[in-house]
Amino acid sequence: MKKIIILILIFNFSLSFSQSIKSWQNYSNFKNVVQSCELNNSIWTATDGGIFSYSPQDSSFQILTKSNGLLSQNITSISKDKNEKIWIGTNEGYIIIYTPQTGEVKNILEIFKTDKSIKSINNIYISGDTAFVSTAFGLTLVNINDFSFFDSILKFGEFDSQTPVKRVYNGSTLYIITQAGIAYKKAGAINLTAPESWVNLNITVSNNINSLIEFNNNIYAASDRGLLKFSNGSWTQFLFAETKVLDVIAKDQNLYIMLANSVHKFNGTDEEIITETGSVFKSFFIDQQSKIYVSTNKGLLIFDQQKNIFVVPNAPATNSLISLAIDNENNLWSATGKDGAGIGVVKFDQNNQQWSIFNTQNTSSMIINDFHRVNASGNSVYFSTWGRGFVRYKDNLFQRFDANNSNLIGIPKNNTFLVINDIKEDKNGNAWILNYWAADKKPISVLKNDGTILGYELGSPLNSTIISVKDLVIDQFGTKWFSGDIGGDAATEGLFYFNEGETLENLNDDTWGRLTTSNGLRNKDIRDLAIDKFGELIIGTSSGVDVITDPSNPSSLRNDLYFAIRSETINAVAVDAINQKWFGTAKGVFLLSSDGSTLLNNFTTDNSSLPSNNIKDISIDDVNGIIYIGTDFGLSSINTMFIKPNENFSDITVYPNPVEISNSSNNNVIIDGLVEDSEIKILNIAGKVIQEFRSIGGKTTFWNCKDKDGKFVASGIYIIVAYDPEVNQIGHTKLAILRK
Repeated sequence: MKKIIILILIFNFSLSFSQSIKSWQNYSNFKNVVQSCELNNSIWTATDGGIFSYSPQDSSFQILTKSNGLLSQNITSISKDKNEKIWIGTNEGYIIIYTPQTGEVKNILEIFKTDKSIKSINNIYISGDTAFVSTAFGLTLVNINDFSFFDSILKFGEFDSQTPVKRVYNGSTLYIITQAGIAYKKAGAINLTAPESWVNLNITVSNNINSLIEFNNNIYAASDRGLLKFSNGSWTQFLFAETKVLDVIAKDQNLYIMLANSVHKFNGTDEEIITETGSVFKSFFIDQQSKIYVSTNKGLLIFDQQKNIFVVPNAPATNSLISLAIDNENNLWSATGKDGAGIGVVKFDQNNQQWSIFNTQNTSSMIINDFHRVNASGNSVYFSTWGRGFVRYKDNLFQRFDANNSNLIGIPKNNTFLVINDIKEDKNGNAWILNYWAADKKPISVLKNDGTILGYELGSPLNSTIISVKDLVIDQFGTKWFSGDIGGDAATEGLFYFNEGETLENLNDDTWGRLTTSNGLRNKDIRDLAIDKFGELIIGTSSGVDVITDPSNPSSLRNDLYFAIRSETINAVAVDAINQKWFGTAKGVFLLSSDGSTLLNNFTTDNSSLPSNNIKDISIDDVNGIIYIGTDFGLSSINTMFIKPNENFSDITVYPNPVEISNSSNNNVIIDGLVEDSEIKILNIAGKVIQEFRSIGGKTTFWNCKDKDGKFVASGIYIIVAYDPEVNQIGHTKLAILRK
């Protein structure tokens, strides 16, 4: 019956899908700061996760990502103009102009639209009415008032055409710092696009120049071989010989020199260290009060009154969120990486919008920061490592399980190297563990409620074989499904299943099996598994999706469904509250209807707030209707109306109430507190049914305040009646409408 209802809903739902998406929100790591500037007492900071501004007066932050205006979060440059606008350059070649006072965003796409293979903007330097935009293939000049491009310079003197430009300095003449060295504009030159308008400086000491200034009638250049000085017609190493100097600034008759992790001051006679840290310095500036602001890989460093302060907004500690899970309090957890790339596990408290991290520095049960998988079941969260077992978080306590304190056995070459690939709890609270390449040939074990662990072999002939296993799900019959191969042979990859029978200890009633391409699998390369609301097993592979429609009958395998994504590599599978399927791929997120017959949307970086099309994982908060999408470039969340339905109508309500409607505005009202697949009738005060429809399946739906003829209803009181498909439960509420 449920499948029939869902099929009926597909057409109507596809028409209203966009209204079911409330909002997007992106979450990025903002520690890797590349550049910053000051405007109206706020520090505007560019990172590879977006933009943040910091107000020293009240320590407040403002964040800009793709979900609130940016075309890209991979920011490479930031500057300000005299019109109090922030100029932003990106790795893709976008120029984004943001007006803080109004929130207006203007995008300039000319560089992005060029046919160049690399379009990154390396620096934006603003002088007077001109923005000098340094790119990977030359220099572009933009009028800051009307945003028109009036020069694009590709060749500077004898340098190769399209030599990348690092930055610009406008002093007694215009200096261009390129990867080939320095060029400056000839006196009286008018046509800047002509190569002969430029003179190339021959710097024998080093042509790898990072920045340049004029100071006290001399020229100073920050180079990879020290701070160079041009005086009396020649270049010499002036300070920090054979040391890489990243930048130099002149202020109050002093030179400030930035090295890899320190800033120094030279007063003409003596040199002293102003600030030094273990972080990696990228750029810096000095404000009117002589505060020093340094862009580092650990955030924005502010040096003031002899102390260093690192400033960064509350955000995920990394952009690598590779495995996601929602716990029973609707917190989001994520693993961060393996093979030395992990930094622990991160937690997002959705209610308080706060991020935290747990790792070896603050959690004694964690002896490694490399966690590659996270799962939440019941009141526990499990964090799996590649070699050090797993950690369980339960009742606010972390507990480690490894080869030294449990009977789990690691790989044959090193029995203490314990690789855990997945963990799921069954309906009784037992945690089932996939032990990759277990030397005792027990690929699946169970952590019982009493704390003991019991391992299981698969039946003959696999009980004498090492099996690599991953991607565990448990169906409504208690059967464990997982993918893997036999003995490391890729040709044997497939889908395994195991059921322990009536008891955990009695091995005689255990059942198991394996499905391969010979049994109908479209592809033995299985990437992810999920059980949907109907109990069907959804199998994501490197070439589309298979479905086992009845897991009690493994032969009920179909590969003719989900046609729209038949050739996609499926990295992640998730099922929302109304049984829609969300698939993560290298081409973004595909959303399909409950039965897989209809493609509802394909979210990509081009049509959504996704920071990357490379989707690592998807996890869904059914209680709040939030879809979390982990990428290799940060996290996106989608706030939807796909919310777990109520058990009854005791909380039915409608909002906004009262509501004003007009022909020119969005007049949707939200009906909340529904049971699954509710039928809705809208009655006027006389009891006439003026509209009726089915909900989209979850806790909420909407009405556009129109009658059956598609006309907006008149002012008045309306009664909203909802009931389940079998008419066993009925709920009602009232709505006041004022027609403008």
